[in-house]
Amino acid sequence: MVVVQAGKKQSAQRVKHVPQRTCIACRRTDAKRGLIRLVRTPEGQVVADPTGKSHGRGAYLCHNLACWEQAIKRQVLQRALRTEPLSAENQRDLLLYIQGLAVVDVLPLQPDAANNDAPPLDVFGDDA
Repeated sequence: MVVVQAGKKQSAQRVKHVPQRTCIACRRTDAKRGLIRLVRTPEGQVVADPTGKSHGRGAYLCHNLACWEQAIKRQVLQRALRTEPLSAENQRDLLLYIQGLAVVDVLPLQPDAANNDAPPLDVFGDDA
């Protein structure tokens, strides 16, 4: 027996819309959260926007280092953000940012169980 309340329409659950964005280097389409947003600041610098909510003109890149290098080398990034050529320092900072993400993605979260007495991994090369 099916009970239907008056005035209420039952429907199948809707599939939530997932915003899609395109990598400006390789043109691969992915979910907005699957790409990294870069934004042009009012000072003309290009910075990564991990939250995706910063003000300013934005462009998206994959997590792939080759895409970042291609975007900088072929000036795809400056064209997408409508900005002057990136300074050498700004280019270096962007490449260091993606390389830092790649290192964190590859490193294990816990030491190998077979080697319990291994020293902690030094991710950033600090000798402190």
